[in-house]
Amino acid sequence: MKILKYQLIIALLLLSCSAPMHQTIDTVHAPSPHPSPLRGEGDLTKVDKKLFAAQVLLFKSATYEELKEEMAEMKRSGVNVVIVRVFQNKGDRIHLFAKNGVSNKQQTGVYFKSSIAPVVDDVLTKIIEIGHSQGIQVYAWMTTRKMDWKWSDTPKWRDSAYDLKAKTFTHSSGLDLFNQEVQDYIIALYMEIAASGADGILIQDDLVYRHIEGFGEAARRSYYNTFGFALRPENLYQGIYEGKGKYYVKNYTPLFWKWAEWKNQNITLFLDNLVREIKKIAPQMKIAVNLYYETIINPKNGIAWFAQDLTSLKDINIDYYAVMAYHRQIMKEKNLSLDAAFEMISDITRKGLAAIGKGDKLLMKVQTIDWDTREAVPADELIKVFEAIKRGGDVSLAYVQNGNSAPKIFLDKM
Repeated sequence: MKILKYQLIIALLLLSCSAPMHQTIDTVHAPSPHPSPLRGEGDLTKVDKKLFAAQVLLFKSATYEELKEEMAEMKRSGVNVVIVRVFQNKGDRIHLFAKNGVSNKQQTGVYFKSSIAPVVDDVLTKIIEIGHSQGIQVYAWMTTRKMDWKWSDTPKWRDSAYDLKAKTFTHSSGLDLFNQEVQDYIIALYMEIAASGADGILIQDDLVYRHIEGFGEAARRSYYNTFGFALRPENLYQGIYEGKGKYYVKNYTPLFWKWAEWKNQNITLFLDNLVREIKKIAPQMKIAVNLYYETIINPKNGIAWFAQDLTSLKDINIDYYAVMAYHRQIMKEKNLSLDAAFEMISDITRKGLAAIGKGDKLLMKVQTIDWDTREAVPADELIKVFEAIKRGGDVSLAYVQNGNSAPKIFLDKM
């Protein structure tokens, strides 16, 4: 009875937050270059521009039969899009229904048909089939700079980072996006996703350069060719200090800001080209890009910490701006109370709407589990997150689950 009570409360909240009637006209009209029997007249997989999505780090299902019921449960709860992880890096938990999943825990690669990347198992094709049969669109959630399988294969592609403690260079966790071969490889992988029959792609949050990244060989060469002098860390950071076992920068120099903006410009040009190439062969495919909440709430920090800027992204043909508005993460990072985190969520929503201009294009993502404990966030706490977003405006919504979050606890907008 308690769960039913939560479902009824959330249903009322989300129903009042649902899109006005004129927003339900714009559906996916363009024909697929790889038509499915499920598409066309009477297409069950058409969705409103406004998303109610489930982003899945890990399904709880161990078989495809179980997955059918899990996705049916999502559909009953009001979900119209499922965003599924289609990459496997070291440390990622493998999809349980993947072939030889238990014995290949250390394997890295992709979950779709590929001729240029190791294939863990082509689960994407089956998930699309199951999703479309139930009237759910399927988006492939794909990495960009972090591809473990390329680190050992082509080490020259790896980016370098500056170690603030040792004051030396070390490998960063990403590829060097200033290397044209890296860009070509990423685009080629995304072309394979575009040919899979997926309805959309969510671009992982690693399409950024953190404030100590961007010292790779190709990046340094490109920097020198652009500015006429070498890229040196001592010209970028001032007042490096230690705090609670970590190292921080007290001030950034004027040259640092030029460098950060230059990195953002490179990301923007690459992303624009990537989106154009995808939509050449799959014009109906929707593109969503992960954004850090700092990019919305404090654009200066977005540039400094991630080389990410919403203003530059607005000129690209992006369909959804997916803001990682994870309230418990915000609490921890900002040392806030729960109520203060809710208010920040509202503020992020308002500022995101003001910057983007269209509510359906702003996809606010909610965490339904605690990242540290992996325990489900209580339903009454989730209700307050939804209320906070509602106070900020009428937007698309997504919840993020990791194998143990029931979608019925998230929403029941129908």
